[in-house]
Amino acid sequence: MLLDGAPRRFFYGEQPPPEPFSEHLLALWSFDVRLPEGAVALHTVWPDGCVSLSVVCGAGKPVAASIVGPRLRALRIPMRSGLTVRGIRLWPDTAAQVLGVDPVAIRDLTRPASELLGMNALSLARAIARAEDDLAVGAVWEDWLAPRIAAAALPDPDVRLAVRLLIDSDGASDFADAAREADVGVRQLERRFAAAVGLTPKQFARVRRVRAAIGAIMAGERRTSLLAERFGYTDQPRFARDFKSVTGFSADALMQQLDQFETDDEQA
Repeated sequence: MLLDGAPRRFFYGEQPPPEPFSEHLLALWSFDVRLPEGAVALHTVWPDGCVSLSVVCGAGKPVAASIVGPRLRALRIPMRSGLTVRGIRLWPDTAAQVLGVDPVAIRDLTRPASELLGMNALSLARAIARAEDDLAVGAVWEDWLAPRIAAAALPDPDVRLAVRLLIDSDGASDFADAAREADVGVRQLERRFAAAVGLTPKQFARVRRVRAAIGAIMAGERRTSLLAERFGYTDQPRFARDFKSVTGFSADALMQQLDQFETDDEQA
């Protein structure tokens, strides 16, 4: 059975990484699926420009471990009752240093972690599945990440500057400003950014803008004209094109879906 109202059955939480990991890791996150027995529902993962490593567990056993590359489009995953997912989200520019993975090669892909990390990924998945609570899960992640981050090079400071500016501005920052502040040429910084992040600066900015617009819609905004203006679009048609390119449907369609979920919850 496929449940249209599935987003109300998914529970997401995240916490900041331990301080020694903060230059490479953005967050540790958890995702719990609470559906009627035997039910299946689609979960949408909105692009954020980051690489994530996730472990899916069920009944205390690992079901899958995957690396999700930087994405230009939303990812829709069927989820069944009783599953839990525990994961980490890296800074957009640190997948190569921490995981040894080329972000360009995995753009818009989801790959088995064992394919990219070897047997080490299987040991991690088993340890995550056996962990009794979130505190224990956090300890597993720390033990697994510590040697990797200790050996990892620090991010390219010029690329990190551009990444931070684009994230902090919800994609609206002028990339040329980052190049001027870093005192490097725009094209040189664009090449370094794309190699480290897996997306070009324009692609990354588009993803961050649309993601911020999705957040505003989920917070209750229903005026597309204000959404376009708020997130730096000079015309609504361009906003509409970008939104549909990233999410797969229009802003109005997302609003209607969310409103339907709220109505269903009230009736329930």
